[in-house]
Amino acid sequence: MRDTDHCNTNGAGPDPAINLYRTCSKVLTSADGTRIYAEAVGRAPGPGIPTIVFIHGLLITSIVFDAIFTDDAWTHNAYLVRYDMRGQGRSGQPRDGAGWESERFAEDFDAVVNAFKLDKPFVAVGNHPAAIITDILSFRPPEYLSGIIYITPVPYTGPIAQEIASPAALDSIARMSKPASLPDFQSAVQTFVSLSSGINHTFPFGLYQMCLGNAIVQPVEAIGRLMSRTQDETGLLRAGREGRLRLLFLYGTQDVATGHGPVFDAIAGWVRLDTRAMKTGHTPWLEEPSEFRETILQWIRKASL
Repeated sequence: MRDTDHCNTNGAGPDPAINLYRTCSKVLTSADGTRIYAEAVGRAPGPGIPTIVFIHGLLITSIVFDAIFTDDAWTHNAYLVRYDMRGQGRSGQPRDGAGWESERFAEDFDAVVNAFKLDKPFVAVGNHPAAIITDILSFRPPEYLSGIIYITPVPYTGPIAQEIASPAALDSIARMSKPASLPDFQSAVQTFVSLSSGINHTFPFGLYQMCLGNAIVQPVEAIGRLMSRTQDETGLLRAGREGRLRLLFLYGTQDVATGHGPVFDAIAGWVRLDTRAMKTGHTPWLEEPSEFRETILQWIRKASL
């Protein structure tokens, strides 16, 4: 399968001579043939202009970052990349078990890095797919990245995920994975999206509807595979305990989808760790967009010194 793109760069990497404030979209082919939908926008990377890859959470796809990717205060200060994870949104939906192995997720990230010619990007990721950092660091060295930004995360799969996710979130995920009936599935999806939408249900109505729509087109088994797939967190924890990678952990003090206490346990011993508690729920970039933006950009400036 050949990659396709709709970019004013004709598929080339960042070029300071052109206007990169227009969104560049590509349909990429991962190593196993799965298609991966990706977008980029912003200033060409260079001194003082970092590259940040945003990776979405369970069920909500990369559209959840629309407010960031259309904000001049972001695009003027960074080169932003996002993509739909396999099994979700506009990316492919593998049906066999091999398509959900840890290395496949690392290869998807590689495809994005290569397509946009990224050099040591920062990665901002939240919710359960924060575990993709574990995939990447299982097969790539820490120096592949400049830093990690965890946003209300589940760092890796396994028993710790059951401790981090709230009972309401775990219940809705279980019901989405193996629904007893169509009404039960609809109820579970609505509950999960509501839990994700912040303390004041800050999802715009259009985004809320798109998240519900994505749940309809996503195979039910994909949700179960995302939650139950096997990972090895050794590479992630080694990178942190050896001081080879910076980590910013952002969490909402009023988050009803995940708890932050068990996350500290999951990443215990991380040497170069910074934390920021925000008076938000699960989506701080929508609930407190200015604080969220400045926290990340200031941290990146500090990390780049």
